[in-house]
Amino acid sequence: MIERQTARQLQADFDLSLAQWRVLAFVCIAGPSTASFMGEAAEVDQAEISRAVRALLDKKLIVREFQPGNRKTMVIAPTEQGLAQFKLIRELRQRYFALITSKLSSEQRATVNVALSSMAEDVVVERTTAR
Repeated sequence: MIERQTARQLQADFDLSLAQWRVLAFVCIAGPSTASFMGEAAEVDQAEISRAVRALLDKKLIVREFQPGNRKTMVIAPTEQGLAQFKLIRELRQRYFALITSKLSSEQRATVNVALSSMAEDVVVERTTAR
């Protein structure tokens, strides 16, 4: 439900798909990256990344340039406009999560955070041992 609501808000407020948001957020947080690295790190289909990259390029939120010294590898990085858009959306997302958790006590929020962290760690372990 949260992901669907996020997708609706991104589309309505910023004309971004969830995939486009994920690519933009990835390069704003992790730094300039190749589409291949993003796909491996986030386990996202390369076609989905390619579509998102094309749209973000059209919106001038990212740039794609050859990696220095390598005329085959393209590196994706945010533009100043893309970084500003990311910061605004991240702030709005943080406010949204504060809103949907506002009725929880601080102890309940801590429990949720611990549970989600534990689940994420288990997914990482399962993902790396299943390969």
